[in-house]
Amino acid sequence: MPLPLSPTPRTTLRRHPERAELDRAELYALLDACEVVHVAVGGETPTLLPMAFGRLGDRLYLHGAVANALLRGGATREVCVSATKVDGLVLAKSAFHHSMNFRSAVIFGTLEVVEGDEAIRALEAIVDHTLPGRSLECRAPSPAELRATVVAALDLREASMKVRSGGPRDAATDDALPHWAGVLPLAERMDAPIGPSEVPPSVAAAALRRAPHLDGERHHDAFVLSGDPTRLDLPRLYAWLRDTYWATDLDPARLLRCVQGSFVVGAYDTHGTQLGFARAVTDGETFGWLADVYVAPEARHRGLARAMTAYLVEHPRLERLRRWLLGTRDAHGVYGPAGFGPPTPERFLERRR
Repeated sequence: MPLPLSPTPRTTLRRHPERAELDRAELYALLDACEVVHVAVGGETPTLLPMAFGRLGDRLYLHGAVANALLRGGATREVCVSATKVDGLVLAKSAFHHSMNFRSAVIFGTLEVVEGDEAIRALEAIVDHTLPGRSLECRAPSPAELRATVVAALDLREASMKVRSGGPRDAATDDALPHWAGVLPLAERMDAPIGPSEVPPSVAAAALRRAPHLDGERHHDAFVLSGDPTRLDLPRLYAWLRDTYWATDLDPARLLRCVQGSFVVGAYDTHGTQLGFARAVTDGETFGWLADVYVAPEARHRGLARAMTAYLVEHPRLERLRRWLLGTRDAHGVYGPAGFGPPTPERFLERRR
């Protein structure tokens, strides 16, 4: 179990100490969510560099060319490392009280150049940091490349973390002002992969982590319905949809783009095996298109298609949509209980709130 952060004179918060986060696991989570950290060193010419990194346990690893003065710096180098994720813009009624919702950390320590097996593990961790598993999908560094690279470690012993969440905190005297105040949430997304249609698992997993997500689970019969796209079994889903009459032009990269542009629901048995799928394409406010509703043959005739449809159209994130459409050739009876129908001559079914 991770130990709590141990404050030192350099890491003790003096401004807004109530925002201090002392759980070391939260520091790990923040670092794992960042693509880069900023590394600073002092001296006659202070230097601050954004750097890719990896983490193994309580050690952070950096790498660069052997001529990299920041990393090599003789045998050791005192550094300050900063990591930040901004989760939202907080707009107050007064300019003075504008803020951000964020998670940030500052780490102090001495860089230690590492070699041999630890350096190789560190380089794998750096490659796998934002794309877990990627180091197994590409060529490992050659001996010449290893000789041209320096790897340095930083222990995470001396660190502080600060978190701000919630809405604006205006002065009481500003409450009556007419200005708009609220929070603008910020979220990362990943665009579609550019490259061959056979997407490697590490790329697909990274895209699913940044795809739209519906919170909450439902239970139906012996199945769990989840809107978490990271649970999807994409190869299994691709094999299903390629055998349908409506998705004969599908390829793996196109399926991934479909998921990235939708809210999804998957149905899973008690072992976590995926047995159903549906997705909603929507503007999030007025209109939704229900697509690709599929139940595995071994799980049919148990109401899963209706349950997944209800999960999407009744979800708090989507329930305010005024109008839903879907197209089907032969499953009108499935969608009637969810409010869809009757079919138009073009086989479209409509659901209005």
